[in-house]
Amino acid sequence: MDNLLPRIHGIEHRCRSLCALEGEQDVVSFLVGTQSMKPDNIVHLFELDEEFGELNDTCYHHDKGEVWHIASSPHSRDLISTCHSHVSNEINLVSGATVWKLSGTSEEPKLEELGDVSAHNSTVRVTEWGVEGCEGALCSLGDTSLVKWDVDSDVREHSYCELPKRSSPTSLRWNPHSSGNQVGIASDQHIRLHDLRTMKCTTVLDNAHTQTVRDLDFNPNRQYYMATCGDDCATRFWDTRNCSEPLLSFFNHSHWVWKVRYNLRDQLIMTGGSDSKVVLLNVASLASSDPVTEDEEEEKNMENDQSKDEMREGVLEEYDKHEDSVYSVAWSTADPWLFASLSNDGRLVLNKVSKEIKFSIIL
Repeated sequence: MDNLLPRIHGIEHRCRSLCALEGEQDVVSFLVGTQSMKPDNIVHLFELDEEFGELNDTCYHHDKGEVWHIASSPHSRDLISTCHSHVSNEINLVSGATVWKLSGTSEEPKLEELGDVSAHNSTVRVTEWGVEGCEGALCSLGDTSLVKWDVDSDVREHSYCELPKRSSPTSLRWNPHSSGNQVGIASDQHIRLHDLRTMKCTTVLDNAHTQTVRDLDFNPNRQYYMATCGDDCATRFWDTRNCSEPLLSFFNHSHWVWKVRYNLRDQLIMTGGSDSKVVLLNVASLASSDPVTEDEEEEKNMENDQSKDEMREGVLEEYDKHEDSVYSVAWSTADPWLFASLSNDGRLVLNKVSKEIKFSIIL
């Protein structure tokens, strides 16, 4: 497997939206949405065949226009959502967000539209599926509103709140430690945590960055811990119980940082930026001390002569396989050491954390 990576795949159109197929736990799978001004946009489902070393591409026609954001349900392999736009009558920009089901056959794949999740005259920027404890739920973040939806046999609005006027939301993440009751919103230079039971803001991180916050992510293992990134080239780590200053700050990009993502091994964090770099960070000082899995225990015994020196805090690796802005990075849900990155020119790169770093962590 390791000798197959990095794997570089070129997509015909420009792209900026990428996510893991989160409901797939056995096969390394990623979704990519294209951005073409012509009516021929595609949702690509890439699946890595580890036996034969092939990257299989299933193409679903996306008839709603350019894909600006894509997300998949962790509870159902076939449920996804996209935020999209197209030009109508050559002058009017029409934006929306839609829930889809991956259907059809391998010869004739089809996106089956289940429902619209754009409402309240708001341009939807991001959709996020519910975490454990909140199955069948989806949140949409628009310019002026946050909406929670119920998704089962149909799509229905559950609750709604207006956002502060003159704000510019950029990102939305569901908190995995809140029983599905909290989401984080990045807007301008600030982070707001909303309670979905009351649809009210409960915590504000004012001026979390000196310029626009592009993304945030919650630590999957430690409650209250969160990472953010932004246009000030910074990646910052926070304890939401005390928001007066960040726990750690790193400046490892020379331009805007578009995406930050925790690994399940929460000392590993991946970032992607407009400087064409993907950066792997080590924040062991803020990480949980979770036990190794059975598979990792076996690998550990096979590598018992591996160095036990602790890794340095900060940058572990910089990956330079892109030549354009990296808008998205995502960890695989089937292999926690494998990740994908996507740049604006349509270059998809699959890569893997090196054995040296992996064994330094699990030993």
